[in-house]
Amino acid sequence: MDIQEILVYVVLAVAIVFLLRKFVFKPKNKKGKCDTDCGCH
Repeated sequence: MDIQEILVYVVLAVAIVFLLRKFVFKPKNKKGKCDTDCGCH
């Protein structure tokens, strides 16, 4: 593997983690209290 392939896989992994956190873990927080401005209004 050269450095370019490693960078591609690292960026892909970061993007997948970001999307999972944004779309999978965020709905769990909406079930709780929304005291701060979390965009649910």
